[in-house]
Amino acid sequence: MSDQGSVIDRMFAALAAGEVEAALACLSDEAKVWHGFDRLAHDKEAMRAQYRGLVDSFPERDFVDARRQATPTGFVQQHVMTATTSSGQRKAWPVCIVVRIENGLITRLDEYIDRAGAFEPPANGAFVTPGLDD
Repeated sequence: MSDQGSVIDRMFAALAAGEVEAALACLSDEAKVWHGFDRLAHDKEAMRAQYRGLVDSFPERDFVDARRQATPTGFVQQHVMTATTSSGQRKAWPVCIVVRIENGLITRLDEYIDRAGAFEPPANGAFVTPGLDD
C-alpha cells in the first residue's frame, strides 16, 4: 500500500510547491481526473490548465490530514486542502479521492470536494479535520 500511496504523496507535494509539471508526471498519459463539482473526466492536458489555475489562484496551498484505505486497484483518501488567496485569506476544504494506480502512475482520480464548504483553518498547530474523531 505504501508504494501505491507514494505517487499521490509526490503529486500533492508538487502541487503544494507549485510544480505543475512534476504533479502531471504522476499521471499516466491516458489518466482521467473526474471532479464531483463539474461531473467531467478531464485528460492530462486539461489538468495542466487546472493545476496551473490552482497554483496561480492560491500562492500558498497544502494537502494535510491524509487518511488512506487500500482498494484492490489503488486507494481511497480523505484529506484537507488548505490554501491562502493572493489577498491573504486562508481557506480549507475537506476532500475525498478515489485513486486507481497502474504501473506506479495514477490512471484515474475521482475527486469529491464541496467547493462551497470552505472553512477557515486553524492559525497554527497540528491540523485535524473538523468533526472527525479519528
